[in-house]
Amino acid sequence: MSLPETEESCDTIQQGILQLTQLCNIGGCKFTTEMLAGIYSLSKPLNLAMKLEHTMLSSSAIQLVTTLSAGLGSSFKPLVSLFVPTLLRLCVQTENVPRRLAKACIFTLVNNTMAPRPSLLLYLVEFEESAALRLVAAEAILACLNSASFSVPNIELDTRARLIEDVIELSAQNDSADIRKVVKDLFDTYKVLFPDHAASFIIRIEPENVFAGHPNMIEE
Repeated sequence: MSLPETEESCDTIQQGILQLTQLCNIGGCKFTTEMLAGIYSLSKPLNLAMKLEHTMLSSSAIQLVTTLSAGLGSSFKPLVSLFVPTLLRLCVQTENVPRRLAKACIFTLVNNTMAPRPSLLLYLVEFEESAALRLVAAEAILACLNSASFSVPNIELDTRARLIEDVIELSAQNDSADIRKVVKDLFDTYKVLFPDHAASFIIRIEPENVFAGHPNMIEE
């Protein structure tokens, strides 16, 4: 799978990816140390494969990362920084299939990988480059907060609450109704989970200005 990503080698690379995916599906992720070491060594070609215009190869690579995150669970944390930036960029590309799979992969990370959630929040905020990506960021962060395994003390200790506030503040007046709706849900959830933070947040940002035109976002 570490062959140069040329048209001639696409079939060979894809077969390697499919074999590794199958290995994960039959219990390979139980050998955590070996699997992490192997994925580390393959991270560059995997990222390149995800970004290729060859849809089948790109899709297979994304699905491998999805399978890895589900199989490794919290042990996937060291791999977050290797793959999340590429996945986020894929969420705003024109090809529908890779875009859909990349978004699904991010949500799999949220649902199946408990430990890296603070790190995932950080990457989502850093890569808010477009309306489409901002929507993915808001939806994924909302999924983080709504997850049954979400830990409020951990996110407070990691000072990630401010990252959530940044997303709310940056997106509250977005032109997209879809983004504003998700941000409203995000803000409502944030108020419940972090009442003290939310109280100071509302005072700091002057909500009558930030949420202008969207008064329902700050209703008690």
